[in-house]
Amino acid sequence: MTPQALAAFATLVSFAVHGNRVELKLDRGSAELVWTSAGAFHFRRTLDGALTPAATERATDPVDFKVDDTPTALHLRSKLLDVAIEKHGVLVKVSGPDGAVLMTDLTEPRPGGGGLAWARAAPPGVRFYGLGRIDDPEMDLRGKVVDSVEDLLISTAGYAEQEAFANFDFTVPGQYRVEAPQVNYGFFYGPKPKEIFERLIPSTFAKWQQGQRFPQQPTWGALRSHLFQTVHQAMSSPNLLPFDLGGSDKATTELNDRIRQVASLTPQLPRTFAPSAFRQQLASFFDIYEIETRDRGFPLWHPLPFQFPTDPECAHHADEFMLGDEMLVAPIYEPGNKRQVYFPPGSWTSLETNREYPGRTTATIETPALPVFAHKGAIVPLDSEGGIALHYFPDLGGEFFLLEKDLGAYTQVHAAPAADIMRLEIDAKKARDYEWVVHHVERPTAVAFEDRQYTWTYDAALKNLLIRVSVKEGEDNVIHISW
Repeated sequence: MTPQALAAFATLVSFAVHGNRVELKLDRGSAELVWTSAGAFHFRRTLDGALTPAATERATDPVDFKVDDTPTALHLRSKLLDVAIEKHGVLVKVSGPDGAVLMTDLTEPRPGGGGLAWARAAPPGVRFYGLGRIDDPEMDLRGKVVDSVEDLLISTAGYAEQEAFANFDFTVPGQYRVEAPQVNYGFFYGPKPKEIFERLIPSTFAKWQQGQRFPQQPTWGALRSHLFQTVHQAMSSPNLLPFDLGGSDKATTELNDRIRQVASLTPQLPRTFAPSAFRQQLASFFDIYEIETRDRGFPLWHPLPFQFPTDPECAHHADEFMLGDEMLVAPIYEPGNKRQVYFPPGSWTSLETNREYPGRTTATIETPALPVFAHKGAIVPLDSEGGIALHYFPDLGGEFFLLEKDLGAYTQVHAAPAADIMRLEIDAKKARDYEWVVHHVERPTAVAFEDRQYTWTYDAALKNLLIRVSVKEGEDNVIHISW
Protein backbone atom coordinates (compact mmCIF):
# COMPACT_ATOMS: atom_id res chain seq x y z
CA MET A 1 0.00 0.00 0.00
CA THR A 2 1.36 3.43 -0.91
CA PRO A 3 1.93 6.23 1.64
CA GLN A 4 -0.81 8.21 -0.14
CA ALA A 5 -3.31 5.42 0.49
CA LEU A 6 -2.23 5.20 4.12
CA ALA A 7 -3.08 8.87 4.56
CA ALA A 8 -6.81 8.01 4.62
CA PHE A 9 -8.37 7.33 8.01
CA ALA A 10 -8.83 3.70 8.96
CA THR A 11 -12.23 2.56 10.18
CA LEU A 12 -13.10 0.05 12.87
CA VAL A 13 -15.45 -2.41 11.14
CA SER A 14 -16.05 -5.02 13.85
CA PHE A 15 -14.52 -6.67 16.90
CA ALA A 16 -14.25 -10.06 18.56
CA VAL A 17 -13.51 -10.90 22.19
CA HIS A 18 -11.15 -13.80 22.96
CA GLY A 19 -10.71 -13.88 26.74
CA ASN A 20 -8.59 -10.85 27.70
CA ARG A 21 -7.88 -10.13 24.04
CA VAL A 22 -10.09 -7.91 21.90
CA GLU A 23 -9.47 -8.32 18.18
CA LEU A 24 -10.22 -5.12 16.24
CA LYS A 25 -11.08 -5.64 12.58
CA LEU A 26 -10.28 -2.58 10.45
CA ASP A 27 -10.95 -1.73 6.84
CA ARG A 28 -7.18 -1.38 6.45
CA GLY A 29 -4.58 -2.81 8.78
CA SER A 30 -5.25 -4.64 12.04
CA ALA A 31 -5.32 -3.91 15.76
CA GLU A 32 -5.80 -5.61 19.12
CA LEU A 33 -6.06 -4.73 22.78
CA VAL A 34 -5.08 -7.27 25.44
CA TRP A 35 -5.94 -6.64 29.09
CA THR A 36 -3.15 -7.62 31.49
CA SER A 37 -5.02 -6.37 34.58
CA ALA A 38 -7.93 -4.07 35.37
CA GLY A 39 -5.50 -1.15 35.23
CA ALA A 40 -3.21 -2.18 32.37
CA PHE A 41 -3.41 -3.26 28.76
CA HIS A 42 -1.24 -3.88 25.70
CA PHE A 43 -2.24 -2.24 22.39
CA ARG A 44 -0.89 -3.16 18.93
CA ARG A 45 -1.78 -1.91 15.48
CA THR A 46 -0.59 -2.14 11.88
CA LEU A 47 -1.50 0.24 9.05
CA ASP A 48 -1.45 -2.51 6.46
CA GLY A 49 -1.89 -6.26 6.72
CA ALA A 50 -2.39 -8.54 9.69
CA LEU A 51 -0.65 -8.36 13.06
CA THR A 52 2.22 -10.75 13.54
CA PRO A 53 1.72 -13.26 16.37
CA ALA A 54 2.58 -11.67 19.70
CA ALA A 55 5.70 -12.75 21.53
CA THR A 56 5.03 -15.08 24.42
CA GLU A 57 3.87 -13.10 27.45
CA ARG A 58 3.36 -14.09 31.03
CA ALA A 59 -0.12 -15.50 31.50
CA THR A 60 -2.49 -13.23 33.38
CA ASP A 61 -5.71 -13.96 35.23
CA PRO A 62 -8.97 -13.26 33.42
CA VAL A 63 -9.84 -9.56 33.54
CA ASP A 64 -13.46 -8.59 34.03
CA PHE A 65 -14.40 -5.96 31.43
CA LYS A 66 -17.47 -4.89 29.53
CA VAL A 67 -17.88 -3.89 25.90
CA ASP A 68 -20.09 -0.98 24.88
CA ASP A 69 -20.46 -0.64 21.11
CA THR A 70 -21.70 2.89 20.32
CA PRO A 71 -22.15 4.50 16.89
CA THR A 72 -18.91 6.50 17.22
CA ALA A 73 -16.64 4.44 19.49
CA LEU A 74 -16.03 1.05 21.01
CA HIS A 75 -15.73 1.31 24.80
CA LEU A 76 -13.84 -1.38 26.72
CA ARG A 77 -14.48 -0.86 30.43
CA SER A 78 -12.74 -2.54 33.37
CA LYS A 79 -13.31 -1.51 36.98
CA LEU A 80 -10.49 1.05 36.62
CA LEU A 81 -10.36 2.10 32.97
CA ASP A 82 -12.61 3.13 30.11
CA VAL A 83 -10.72 2.61 26.85
CA ALA A 84 -12.58 4.34 24.04
CA ILE A 85 -11.50 3.45 20.49
CA GLU A 86 -12.94 5.80 17.91
CA LYS A 87 -14.42 3.97 14.94
CA HIS A 88 -13.23 6.64 12.50
CA GLY A 89 -9.45 6.85 12.83
CA VAL A 90 -9.06 4.16 15.54
CA LEU A 91 -7.83 6.82 17.97
CA VAL A 92 -7.47 5.66 21.59
CA LYS A 93 -8.68 7.66 24.59
CA VAL A 94 -8.31 6.29 28.12
CA SER A 95 -10.25 7.55 31.14
CA GLY A 96 -9.81 6.64 34.79
CA PRO A 97 -12.35 5.38 37.34
CA ASP A 98 -13.51 8.94 38.08
CA GLY A 99 -14.06 9.71 34.40
CA ALA A 100 -11.02 11.98 34.09
CA VAL A 101 -9.22 11.61 30.78
CA LEU A 102 -5.76 10.12 31.21
CA MET A 103 -4.34 9.63 27.69
CA THR A 104 -5.66 10.81 24.32
CA ASP A 105 -4.47 10.14 20.78
CA LEU A 106 -4.59 13.35 18.75
CA THR A 107 -3.64 11.83 15.41
CA GLU A 108 -3.60 8.49 13.69
CA PRO A 109 -0.20 6.85 13.14
CA ARG A 110 1.40 7.86 9.85
CA PRO A 111 4.66 6.82 8.18
CA GLY A 112 7.48 9.02 9.41
CA GLY A 113 10.93 8.96 10.96
CA GLY A 114 11.72 5.54 9.56
CA GLY A 115 8.66 4.02 11.19
CA LEU A 116 5.32 5.41 12.37
CA ALA A 117 4.55 8.70 14.08
CA TRP A 118 1.51 9.97 15.97
CA ALA A 119 0.65 12.64 18.53
CA ARG A 120 -0.89 12.49 22.00
CA ALA A 121 -2.32 15.21 24.20
CA ALA A 122 -0.10 16.90 26.81
CA PRO A 123 -2.49 19.11 28.81
CA PRO A 124 -1.17 22.17 30.68
CA GLY A 125 0.20 21.34 34.11
CA VAL A 126 0.87 17.68 33.31
CA ARG A 127 4.50 16.63 33.74
CA PHE A 128 6.31 13.73 32.07
CA TYR A 129 9.12 11.65 33.55
CA GLY A 130 11.22 8.59 32.78
CA LEU A 131 12.58 7.25 29.48
CA GLY A 132 15.87 6.08 30.92
CA ARG A 133 19.29 7.62 31.36
CA ILE A 134 19.06 11.35 30.64
CA ASP A 135 21.84 13.79 31.51
CA ASP A 136 19.71 16.69 32.73
CA PRO A 137 19.08 18.29 36.14
CA GLU A 138 15.41 18.73 35.18
CA MET A 139 13.25 15.64 35.65
CA ASP A 140 10.30 16.92 33.57
CA LEU A 141 10.66 15.99 29.89
CA ARG A 142 8.68 18.91 28.46
CA GLY A 143 10.73 20.84 25.93
CA LYS A 144 12.98 17.84 25.21
CA VAL A 145 13.41 15.24 22.49
CA VAL A 146 14.28 11.82 23.93
CA ASP A 147 15.31 8.57 22.23
CA SER A 148 14.17 5.55 24.24
CA VAL A 149 15.32 1.96 23.83
CA GLU A 150 12.66 0.34 26.02
CA ASP A 151 11.82 2.50 28.98
CA LEU A 152 8.80 3.81 30.79
CA LEU A 153 7.17 7.21 30.26
CA ILE A 154 5.25 8.39 33.34
CA SER A 155 2.65 11.15 33.15
CA THR A 156 1.28 12.98 36.18
CA ALA A 157 -2.10 12.71 34.48
CA GLY A 158 -2.10 9.26 36.09
CA TYR A 159 -0.64 6.77 33.64
CA ALA A 160 2.50 5.34 32.09
CA GLU A 161 3.18 3.96 28.65
CA GLN A 162 5.98 1.74 27.47
CA GLU A 163 7.10 1.84 23.85
CA ALA A 164 9.96 -0.16 22.38
CA PHE A 165 12.70 1.78 20.55
CA ALA A 166 10.69 5.00 20.39
CA ASN A 167 11.53 8.67 19.98
CA PHE A 168 9.49 11.15 22.06
CA ASP A 169 9.23 14.83 21.13
CA PHE A 170 7.87 17.12 23.87
CA THR A 171 8.77 20.41 22.18
CA VAL A 172 5.29 21.26 20.81
CA PRO A 173 2.92 22.83 23.37
CA GLY A 174 -0.19 20.82 24.13
CA GLN A 175 1.06 17.52 22.72
CA TYR A 176 3.90 15.05 22.46
CA ARG A 177 4.90 13.14 19.37
CA VAL A 178 5.84 9.47 19.34
CA GLU A 179 7.95 7.87 16.62
CA ALA A 180 8.38 4.10 16.76
CA PRO A 181 8.91 1.15 14.40
CA GLN A 182 5.33 0.08 15.13
CA VAL A 183 2.33 0.87 17.30
CA ASN A 184 3.05 -1.55 20.12
CA TYR A 185 2.80 -0.20 23.65
CA GLY A 186 1.79 -1.06 27.18
CA PHE A 187 -0.50 1.23 29.17
CA PHE A 188 -0.47 1.30 32.99
CA TYR A 189 -2.86 3.25 35.19
CA GLY A 190 -1.61 4.94 38.38
CA PRO A 191 -2.84 7.25 39.62
CA LYS A 192 0.60 7.78 41.21
CA PRO A 193 4.04 6.46 40.17
CA LYS A 194 4.19 3.83 42.91
CA GLU A 195 0.88 2.31 41.82
CA ILE A 196 2.09 2.37 38.21
CA PHE A 197 5.24 0.40 39.08
CA GLU A 198 3.17 -2.16 40.98
CA ARG A 199 1.01 -2.77 37.89
CA LEU A 200 3.97 -3.33 35.61
CA ILE A 201 4.51 -6.93 34.61
CA PRO A 202 8.13 -7.70 35.61
CA SER A 203 8.93 -8.95 32.11
CA THR A 204 8.10 -5.53 30.65
CA PHE A 205 11.08 -3.88 32.34
CA ALA A 206 14.03 -3.16 30.07
CA LYS A 207 16.20 -6.26 30.05
CA TRP A 208 18.93 -4.47 28.14
CA GLN A 209 19.84 -2.49 31.24
CA GLN A 210 20.72 -5.48 33.39
CA GLY A 211 24.46 -5.85 33.66
CA GLN A 212 25.22 -3.06 31.18
CA ARG A 213 27.87 -0.60 32.35
CA PHE A 214 28.77 2.90 31.33
CA PRO A 215 32.37 3.38 32.51
CA GLN A 216 33.74 6.91 32.28
CA GLN A 217 36.85 8.70 33.41
CA PRO A 218 36.55 9.85 37.04
CA THR A 219 35.95 13.60 36.70
CA TRP A 220 33.58 15.97 38.48
CA GLY A 221 31.63 16.33 35.25
CA ALA A 222 31.30 12.56 34.90
CA LEU A 223 30.10 12.29 38.51
CA ARG A 224 27.46 14.96 37.90
CA SER A 225 26.35 13.38 34.62
CA HIS A 226 26.22 9.86 36.06
CA LEU A 227 24.16 11.04 39.03
CA PHE A 228 21.57 12.70 36.79
CA GLN A 229 21.40 9.67 34.51
CA THR A 230 20.94 7.21 37.36
CA VAL A 231 18.14 9.23 38.98
CA HIS A 232 16.35 9.59 35.62
CA GLN A 233 16.79 5.86 35.01
CA ALA A 234 15.20 5.04 38.37
CA MET A 235 12.03 6.79 37.18
CA SER A 236 11.53 4.16 34.50
CA SER A 237 13.05 0.91 35.80
CA PRO A 238 13.87 -0.79 39.13
CA ASN A 239 17.20 -2.06 37.75
CA LEU A 240 19.83 0.47 38.84
CA LEU A 241 23.19 0.02 37.16
CA PRO A 242 26.46 0.04 39.11
CA PHE A 243 27.84 3.55 39.53
CA ASP A 244 31.04 2.80 37.62
CA LEU A 245 33.37 5.73 36.88
CA GLY A 246 36.53 3.85 36.08
CA GLY A 247 39.90 3.78 37.85
CA SER A 248 40.19 5.75 41.09
CA ASP A 249 43.94 6.42 40.72
CA LYS A 250 43.18 9.18 38.19
CA ALA A 251 41.10 11.29 40.57
CA THR A 252 41.77 13.51 43.58
CA THR A 253 41.06 12.27 47.08
CA GLU A 254 38.04 14.57 47.34
CA LEU A 255 36.58 13.31 44.05
CA ASN A 256 37.24 9.68 44.98
CA ASP A 257 35.41 10.19 48.27
CA ARG A 258 32.41 11.72 46.53
CA ILE A 259 32.24 8.94 43.94
CA ARG A 260 32.50 6.28 46.65
CA GLN A 261 29.69 7.92 48.65
CA VAL A 262 27.26 7.69 45.72
CA ALA A 263 28.48 4.41 44.23
CA SER A 264 28.05 2.67 47.58
CA LEU A 265 24.30 3.28 47.49
CA THR A 266 23.56 1.25 44.35
CA PRO A 267 22.45 -2.38 44.75
CA GLN A 268 25.39 -3.63 42.64
CA LEU A 269 28.56 -2.19 44.12
CA PRO A 270 31.17 -1.21 41.51
CA ARG A 271 34.44 -3.08 41.43
CA THR A 272 36.55 0.07 41.55
CA PHE A 273 35.68 1.10 45.14
CA ALA A 274 35.28 -0.49 48.53
CA PRO A 275 31.88 0.39 50.05
CA SER A 276 31.69 3.53 52.18
CA ALA A 277 31.39 3.37 55.96
CA PHE A 278 27.75 4.47 55.68
CA ARG A 279 27.01 1.67 53.21
CA GLN A 280 28.41 -0.87 55.66
CA GLN A 281 25.74 0.23 58.14
CA LEU A 282 22.94 -0.38 55.63
CA ALA A 283 22.98 -4.17 55.22
CA SER A 284 19.65 -4.63 57.02
CA PHE A 285 18.19 -1.66 55.14
CA PHE A 286 19.26 -3.00 51.74
CA ASP A 287 17.95 -6.49 52.56
CA ILE A 288 14.36 -5.32 52.96
CA TYR A 289 14.44 -3.01 49.93
CA GLU A 290 15.75 -5.84 47.77
CA ILE A 291 12.49 -7.61 48.63
CA GLU A 292 10.49 -4.49 47.72
CA THR A 293 12.20 -4.26 44.34
CA ARG A 294 11.43 -7.92 43.67
CA ASP A 295 7.81 -7.89 44.85
CA ARG A 296 6.65 -4.36 44.00
CA GLY A 297 9.04 -3.35 41.23
CA PHE A 298 10.27 -0.20 42.99
CA PRO A 299 13.80 1.11 42.44
CA LEU A 300 15.95 1.45 45.56
CA TRP A 301 16.57 5.08 44.62
CA HIS A 302 13.22 6.86 44.68
CA PRO A 303 13.44 9.99 42.50
CA LEU A 304 11.71 12.91 44.18
CA PRO A 305 8.75 12.92 41.71
CA PHE A 306 8.33 9.19 42.40
CA GLN A 307 8.05 9.79 46.15
CA PHE A 308 6.34 13.22 46.08
CA PRO A 309 4.29 13.32 42.85
CA THR A 310 2.13 16.27 43.95
CA ASP A 311 5.06 18.62 44.63
CA PRO A 312 5.95 20.30 41.29
CA GLU A 313 9.26 21.61 42.67
CA CYS A 314 10.57 18.03 42.79
CA ALA A 315 10.72 18.06 38.97
CA HIS A 316 13.74 20.38 39.18
CA HIS A 317 15.99 18.13 41.28
CA ALA A 318 17.53 15.16 39.47
CA ASP A 319 20.55 15.57 41.76
CA GLU A 320 18.67 14.29 44.83
CA PHE A 321 16.81 11.07 45.59
CA MET A 322 15.16 9.16 48.38
CA LEU A 323 16.93 6.03 49.56
CA GLY A 324 13.84 3.93 50.07
CA ASP A 325 11.05 5.77 51.86
CA GLU A 326 13.12 6.95 54.82
CA MET A 327 16.14 8.97 53.72
CA LEU A 328 16.76 11.94 51.43
CA VAL A 329 20.22 11.78 49.82
CA ALA A 330 21.77 14.88 48.23
CA PRO A 331 25.23 13.94 46.89
CA ILE A 332 27.87 16.62 46.49
CA TYR A 333 29.21 16.46 42.93
CA GLU A 334 31.36 19.61 42.71
CA PRO A 335 34.59 20.46 44.55
CA GLY A 336 34.31 22.47 47.73
CA ASN A 337 32.15 20.30 50.04
CA LYS A 338 29.06 22.48 49.52
CA ARG A 339 25.72 22.35 47.71
CA GLN A 340 22.10 23.55 47.80
CA VAL A 341 19.58 20.99 49.01
CA TYR A 342 15.84 21.12 48.35
CA PHE A 343 13.75 19.54 51.11
CA PRO A 344 10.49 17.98 49.90
CA PRO A 345 7.26 18.13 51.93
CA GLY A 346 7.65 17.03 55.53
CA SER A 347 10.32 17.65 58.15
CA TRP A 348 13.91 16.43 57.76
CA THR A 349 16.79 15.65 60.13
CA SER A 350 20.45 15.47 59.15
CA LEU A 351 21.94 12.12 60.16
CA GLU A 352 25.28 13.90 60.59
CA THR A 353 24.34 16.96 62.67
CA ASN A 354 20.82 16.17 63.96
CA ARG A 355 19.68 19.57 62.66
CA GLU A 356 16.06 19.77 61.49
CA TYR A 357 14.98 21.33 58.19
CA PRO A 358 11.38 22.19 57.24
CA GLY A 359 9.96 20.84 54.01
CA ARG A 360 9.49 22.85 50.79
CA THR A 361 12.59 24.90 51.60
CA THR A 362 16.16 25.08 50.31
CA ALA A 363 19.32 25.26 52.42
CA THR A 364 23.07 25.36 51.82
CA ILE A 365 24.79 22.26 53.22
CA GLU A 366 28.56 22.18 53.74
CA THR A 367 30.16 18.88 54.78
CA PRO A 368 32.82 16.38 53.69
CA ALA A 369 30.27 13.63 54.43
CA LEU A 370 27.39 12.46 52.26
CA PRO A 371 24.36 14.66 53.05
CA VAL A 372 21.61 12.31 54.27
CA PHE A 373 18.36 13.37 55.94
CA ALA A 374 15.63 11.29 57.56
CA HIS A 375 12.02 12.41 57.39
CA LYS A 376 9.78 12.81 60.40
CA GLY A 377 8.14 9.50 61.29
CA ALA A 378 10.93 7.35 59.87
CA ILE A 379 12.73 4.51 61.60
CA VAL A 380 16.22 4.13 60.10
CA PRO A 381 18.11 0.93 61.03
CA LEU A 382 21.90 1.24 61.08
CA ASP A 383 23.98 -1.90 61.60
CA SER A 384 27.01 -2.12 63.88
CA GLU A 385 29.10 -4.82 65.50
CA GLY A 386 27.09 -4.32 68.69
CA GLY A 387 23.69 -4.83 67.04
CA ILE A 388 21.27 -2.55 65.22
CA ALA A 389 20.64 1.10 66.07
CA LEU A 390 17.02 2.08 65.43
CA HIS A 391 16.91 5.82 64.77
CA TYR A 392 13.38 7.14 65.24
CA PHE A 393 12.28 10.66 64.33
CA PRO A 394 8.98 11.54 66.08
CA ASP A 395 6.28 12.70 66.42
CA LEU A 396 4.69 10.76 63.58
CA GLY A 397 4.40 6.99 63.91
CA GLY A 398 6.85 4.78 62.05
CA GLU A 399 7.66 1.14 61.35
CA PHE A 400 10.33 -0.96 59.69
CA PHE A 401 10.63 -4.65 58.82
CA LEU A 402 13.97 -6.39 59.27
CA LEU A 403 14.52 -9.47 57.12
CA GLU A 404 15.92 -12.42 59.06
CA LYS A 405 17.46 -14.28 56.10
CA ASP A 406 18.36 -17.43 58.01
CA LEU A 407 14.81 -17.77 59.34
CA GLY A 408 12.80 -16.58 56.35
CA ALA A 409 10.91 -14.25 58.68
CA TYR A 410 10.59 -10.57 59.53
CA THR A 411 11.31 -8.74 62.77
CA GLN A 412 8.93 -5.78 63.02
CA VAL A 413 9.80 -2.54 64.77
CA HIS A 414 7.23 0.16 65.54
CA ALA A 415 7.34 3.56 67.20
CA ALA A 416 4.60 6.09 67.84
CA PRO A 417 3.22 8.55 70.36
CA ALA A 418 0.31 6.97 72.22
CA ALA A 419 -1.76 9.27 74.47
CA ASP A 420 0.67 10.75 77.02
CA ILE A 421 3.50 8.29 76.30
CA MET A 422 5.68 7.19 73.41
CA ARG A 423 5.55 3.50 72.60
CA LEU A 424 8.52 1.62 71.08
CA GLU A 425 8.05 -2.01 70.09
CA ILE A 426 10.20 -4.79 68.65
CA ASP A 427 8.39 -7.97 67.60
CA ALA A 428 11.55 -10.08 67.39
CA LYS A 429 11.99 -13.23 65.36
CA LYS A 430 15.67 -13.46 66.34
CA ALA A 431 17.70 -12.66 69.45
CA ARG A 432 19.65 -9.44 68.98
CA ASP A 433 20.94 -6.33 70.74
CA TYR A 434 19.32 -3.04 69.76
CA GLU A 435 19.75 0.61 70.60
CA TRP A 436 16.80 2.90 70.16
CA VAL A 437 17.88 6.44 69.28
CA VAL A 438 14.87 8.74 69.67
CA HIS A 439 15.63 12.15 68.18
CA HIS A 440 14.39 15.61 69.23
CA VAL A 441 12.78 14.77 72.57
CA GLU A 442 13.00 16.24 76.07
CA ARG A 443 14.55 14.30 78.94
CA PRO A 444 12.00 11.68 80.05
CA THR A 445 10.90 10.91 83.58
CA ALA A 446 10.54 7.17 82.98
CA VAL A 447 11.57 4.54 80.42
CA ALA A 448 9.80 1.31 81.33
CA PHE A 449 7.05 -1.16 80.55
CA GLU A 450 4.97 -2.65 83.34
CA ASP A 451 7.52 -3.81 85.94
CA ARG A 452 10.57 -3.67 83.65
CA GLN A 453 12.88 -0.66 83.84
CA TYR A 454 15.27 0.13 80.98
CA THR A 455 18.74 1.65 81.14
CA TRP A 456 18.92 4.84 79.12
CA THR A 457 21.08 7.90 78.52
CA TYR A 458 20.16 11.35 77.32
CA ASP A 459 22.20 13.61 75.04
CA ALA A 460 21.10 17.07 76.15
CA ALA A 461 23.03 18.85 73.38
CA LEU A 462 21.29 16.89 70.62
CA LYS A 463 18.10 16.17 72.58
CA ASN A 464 18.40 12.49 71.72
CA LEU A 465 17.30 9.63 73.97
CA LEU A 466 19.32 6.37 73.74
CA ILE A 467 17.92 3.08 75.08
CA ARG A 468 19.84 -0.19 74.84
CA VAL A 469 17.88 -3.42 74.95
CA SER A 470 18.63 -7.10 74.41
CA VAL A 471 15.67 -8.83 72.81
CA LYS A 472 15.11 -12.59 72.90
CA GLU A 473 13.93 -14.69 69.98
CA GLY A 474 10.13 -14.60 69.81
CA GLU A 475 9.89 -11.72 72.29
CA ASP A 476 7.51 -8.80 71.78
CA ASN A 477 9.57 -6.11 73.47
CA VAL A 478 7.69 -2.94 74.42
CA ILE A 479 9.03 0.30 75.90
CA HIS A 480 6.92 3.19 77.18
CA ILE A 481 8.59 6.60 77.48
CA SER A 482 6.95 9.12 79.81
CA TRP A 483 7.61 12.83 80.38
